[in-house]
Amino acid sequence: MIHVKTVDLHQLGIILPSDRVGMVIAQPYLSLTTVEPFKCTAQSKPQQLDVLTDTLSVARTAPHGAPKTHFTVFPEYSVPGIDGIALVENTLRAGDWPTGTIIIGGTDALSKPDFVTLAGEPGTHLDIIHNDLNRVGQNEWINCGITWVKGTDGTVERWLQPKLCPAGPELDVQYQDMFHGNSVFTFRGQFDNGTQYHFCSLVCFDWIAALQNQKAWHGVLAAMQQQVAPGELSLSWFFVIQRNLKPSHDTFLSEVRGFFDQTVVPNVRRDRTCLVFANGAGKTGPGRTDQYGSTSLIFSRQAQFDEPTCHSTFSNGGKRFRSSTLLSAHRDIFFRECGACIHSFAQINPASLIAGPAGRTYAVDNAFAFPLLGVNDPRVPSAPVPACVKWLNDELDQLPRLSANNPTAALATQSDVVHQQMVTELRVISPQSITITVELAARESIAKHADEWDRAEVEALEHLVHTLNIIGLGFAPLTVGTDPAHATVVMNNQTIDLLAIRGGSHEDCIEHSKKFLPLPRRQVLLISRDRDNNPWRQRFGSFLRTASPLLDQERDITDTDSGSLHLGYRKLLDIFQQSTTATAVQGAINAELTA
Repeated sequence: MIHVKTVDLHQLGIILPSDRVGMVIAQPYLSLTTVEPFKCTAQSKPQQLDVLTDTLSVARTAPHGAPKTHFTVFPEYSVPGIDGIALVENTLRAGDWPTGTIIIGGTDALSKPDFVTLAGEPGTHLDIIHNDLNRVGQNEWINCGITWVKGTDGTVERWLQPKLCPAGPELDVQYQDMFHGNSVFTFRGQFDNGTQYHFCSLVCFDWIAALQNQKAWHGVLAAMQQQVAPGELSLSWFFVIQRNLKPSHDTFLSEVRGFFDQTVVPNVRRDRTCLVFANGAGKTGPGRTDQYGSTSLIFSRQAQFDEPTCHSTFSNGGKRFRSSTLLSAHRDIFFRECGACIHSFAQINPASLIAGPAGRTYAVDNAFAFPLLGVNDPRVPSAPVPACVKWLNDELDQLPRLSANNPTAALATQSDVVHQQMVTELRVISPQSITITVELAARESIAKHADEWDRAEVEALEHLVHTLNIIGLGFAPLTVGTDPAHATVVMNNQTIDLLAIRGGSHEDCIEHSKKFLPLPRRQVLLISRDRDNNPWRQRFGSFLRTASPLLDQERDITDTDSGSLHLGYRKLLDIFQQSTTATAVQGAINAELTA
């Protein structure tokens, strides 16, 4: 049986706004020891302390637009021991940290002596009836969740909640065992409109753990119901702090349905609950990863939030992001960045929504992604992150270089240098330019927005970058992101607009290009690639209504098509493979365009 102890925060003056709260969630990459007790490695501990400092700094500035950051959250294992706890508390006690605020965090492994010391310090609360310190064996360590509260009078108090159940790695131990906690703190207080809020937290595996044939979350709700029966209460937040390798695993997500099933523990209302999954990062910096990450907010379908089409910073989840449809019956606010970062946003209280069109809104506002440890990356700009920016930079991370399939080419090494230059420039083009760039390059795209970009767009981006690499070898410098072209390049003393399009056929690419042709101010060079990378020959169909122009010919300003040049990618690749110098690349391309 899970024992629940309720804390009345009204006594500390913790009154929360009824419409929205400011929330900051750290998503750090953790380096832990390989054997228990699991702690931050000695090498990574200084950086992890810096992670705490960075996150608390963001929380203090409240960029989400709420009056202050009401909840700051650190995932499981991310507060490194006594030193990390001290850093958090020194920050909380500082005069510039706002009162009436809450921090929830998970420590790395605490030894029994450290835990006993913490439990005995002033302002500390532990359910000693159900977590008797004498129960902690000398061979046991504690995975602990801590809730800190700074009252309106400036006092700081903390509640220690040992993890209830060990996860697989914590169970399969060689030297020491993890102590099993036996109780959960729930907190209640008042909103500024006089209604009550309630919240609690679990540590990772506790979300899916079964204790005496009852899931832990169910036991917590049942205990809360007993406290108010025959009345009822409305649960405002349920936090799950995690170090979860597979946060979208079916076993983990399946519990969401039961949690929001109002026929289960009916007196604890969850139709307005914000379920918060806060996880560590899957990479040391921003980027795509299929491990960890997936920090998200989940609401009941009864929460009348709108679902954006393709919003900055967060998505609607779904199979694209979860590899599952298990949350399709719920509102899933999925923060796209799964690498190391800080998430900051204002979370809207579903109870504050006005019925009808006038009350339509999204579940979060001012969702920003902040860097950790001084990382400079477009995916963590301390601002909103458009989906196209996230997608492009993730793809550029893993885009194969031209040299990968041409390792013996004489210019392979030089092409790597150009590749890096092009990638660096593409990373910082505007979101609007990114959208135009991808839609122009991908003739076979059927996506409506960046959250639907898939194989066609990936292949088109590869074609674009490889085209820029080869052209860049012979005609430096290129300028990328020059809407509505992909780039501009100087050839034969003329500024040329460059288009790189991949489609089912060269003819498809030609037709597609006509939708994006720049104003008739200069010549355009189309580099087309069909599905099988066949050569393009003009006899297959002209790019123009009349014969294609030559690079050395003046264009007819009365004919909008007269400035259009065409070269198949197969021929461009042949030039790269057969050339031994950059000058040879330039000469061969010029020869093709003036023949």
